[in-house]
Amino acid sequence: MDNGGFVDLSHFGAELMLAKTLFDYGARTPVVSALCGIKRKTATRIYRLAQEQAPIKGMLPWDPHWISRSTINNLHASIFLGLIQDYVSGRANGTELGLQFCNAYMLYCSIVAHNPKPCSREAGFEHHRVLDINRAWQLTRQFHASALHFVMCLCCQSRFLIPRQENQQAARCPVCENKTGSVARQHRISRPFSQNAGKTLTICLDRF
Repeated sequence: MDNGGFVDLSHFGAELMLAKTLFDYGARTPVVSALCGIKRKTATRIYRLAQEQAPIKGMLPWDPHWISRSTINNLHASIFLGLIQDYVSGRANGTELGLQFCNAYMLYCSIVAHNPKPCSREAGFEHHRVLDINRAWQLTRQFHASALHFVMCLCCQSRFLIPRQENQQAARCPVCENKTGSVARQHRISRPFSQNAGKTLTICLDRF
């Protein structure tokens, strides 16, 4: 269609707004570049304009066993990737994928921020965000590559993440698995959150 020689820049405005939002949540330039479909140089320029400083350099967080390192890690990853599974279309790409990812992360932040009794580790993070947005992106890539998947806990009927190579018949989530000693005390403290928001598992992820 002839547009009289004008270039359509309407989509670029959406990319700029998305990039700024991602940067506000702490996203690194490689993550913004991937989610907005823009070059890293462009992402760097946007960061400098939005944050008035140079972007952080270095490797992105990458740990294929992160969800298995603690009950809290698994719980937060299950909350977020449950939202990804429910609300991010497998056919989405470009800015659409970035917007869906950003909305899922914002919803995760809202859920964990309302945890009435965070454990000591959660309390050490701003707004109880154990899962930062850069690791969230890495986990999303693992999930879409089928390196992680959900199984159902037979004890609390919640869904939780396990690595692909783990036995799918191990049908108890980390919270139910660890009910003795100090972990049991942590479970009792975190239980209201697990039932109300963290049973994302049942409430947030299955019924939102």
